[in-house]
Amino acid sequence: MKKYTELVQAILSDIDEIFPWDLEELIASNKALILLDIREQDEFQLAKIAHSINVPRGILEGACDWGYDDTIPALAAARDQAIVVICRSGNRSALAAYTMQQMGFSNTQSLKTGLRGWNDSEQLLFNSTDDVVDIDAADALLSNKVRDDQKEPKD
Repeated sequence: MKKYTELVQAILSDIDEIFPWDLEELIASNKALILLDIREQDEFQLAKIAHSINVPRGILEGACDWGYDDTIPALAAARDQAIVVICRSGNRSALAAYTMQQMGFSNTQSLKTGLRGWNDSEQLLFNSTDDVVDIDAADALLSNKVRDDQKEPKD
């Protein structure tokens, strides 16, 4: 049985990743770029990269394909378009980018280090009303909050 981190590690060699500082340059140079944030909607509303779209991981496959009530036409039609998949830390986005590749998307990348890395490199994040989120506030929002009952029991 594999753990979550092992699943992510197993597919990293099969996907492309992009660092936050390289994404900044890509955004400036590629107006057709799709920024696909796969976090849950409540996470997305707290802090997001400008012009990103939110498709929660749980409906990604249906949103990327035609004929589903979750279908997002602009995404389903973008199999050859540049897409950067975004999450909080880079793990969920890595798995999502891998899934999208399996579905025929040929130009996907995962944001390595996720929004935490984006914020650490002092790039702007916005809330649901498109106000800039303070870097320290974003750091608190994006920090790991594992409770004691969520930690693996010690034998």
